[in-house]
Amino acid sequence: MKVDKLCEQLKQGKVASLYVILGTESYFINEAKNALLNVIPKEDFDVNVGTYDMETTPLTVALDDAMTIPFFGDRRLIFIKQPFFLTGDSKKRNIEHNLDELLGYLKQPQPSTTLVFIAPYEKLDERKKVTKLLKKNAEVIEAGPINENEVRRYLGGIFNKNKIVIENEALDMLLMRTNGNLTKAMNEAIKLTLFAQDTKNIATEDVKALVFRSLEENVFDLTDLVLQKKFSNAVMMYHDFIERKEEPVKLNAILSKQFRLLIQVVTLSNQGYAQGNIASVLKIHPYRIKIALQSIKRYQLKIKDLKKAFNSLVSIEKKLKSTTRSPEEMFQLFMLSFMQ
Repeated sequence: MKVDKLCEQLKQGKVASLYVILGTESYFINEAKNALLNVIPKEDFDVNVGTYDMETTPLTVALDDAMTIPFFGDRRLIFIKQPFFLTGDSKKRNIEHNLDELLGYLKQPQPSTTLVFIAPYEKLDERKKVTKLLKKNAEVIEAGPINENEVRRYLGGIFNKNKIVIENEALDMLLMRTNGNLTKAMNEAIKLTLFAQDTKNIATEDVKALVFRSLEENVFDLTDLVLQKKFSNAVMMYHDFIERKEEPVKLNAILSKQFRLLIQVVTLSNQGYAQGNIASVLKIHPYRIKIALQSIKRYQLKIKDLKKAFNSLVSIEKKLKSTTRSPEEMFQLFMLSFMQ
């Protein structure tokens, strides 16, 4: 069940006794949680809403609360967070949970209580008896990641609601800077919406100024300096990353990823693939493919040079994990090799 359908059912007064919010997308988790909270009058929150973290609280405590009849109301709402016992997680913890007690509750839930399992995981362990019974008896709310087109639809909704126009290039940049993550994109969209209350327009420059750049975005600039063979500028930027305590292994991994992308784009482009098709095949944001194609054309990049650089970065990664040699020195040697 999608969150939209949950909201629709709740408005119609259809409230289930058991729910599982399953997925890693925080935006959907919060939307589902807030929709369920609307079932309980705000003045009754203190007495009829409970939240229990399974990393720190025994399951028995949460179930005892779930079995309690409502105070001054018709329904109790109990949230169970981090139910790791529903997954294949084998990490040892200092807390034990009575799953037999949960099995009993799932077979005969308290009618006046809505028990909600917030499971921020990609999937549950379907082999477990408790998971099978829960999924059989509960309404499962989908909270997983969505594709780019759906993210665009949600963003469009918030801008249209506020009667704000966002330029296509600006929307592309917003998606790229948030890596197509709905939660991040929606948070940034709210910030941009407040900024554009007077102008009712969001341009690319507004996104550049207001949306935080990820490390990957910043390393993209470093990649561009490498491709331009600007030794001093590239070395200076790398030094700045190290000064900001960025992990050399992580920096190298992102650089490798950028060169691998360039190799893939060159290969597909040479085979006659257009920008949109390349984005579809590689499952990469179209704007990033556009930038890659521009770099390939501007710097006349050859696949043999890109492969040589990529292999060099892979070699550096191994050395970074096994030597005390200076990361900055290794980057300088990489630059010199690429420039030749």
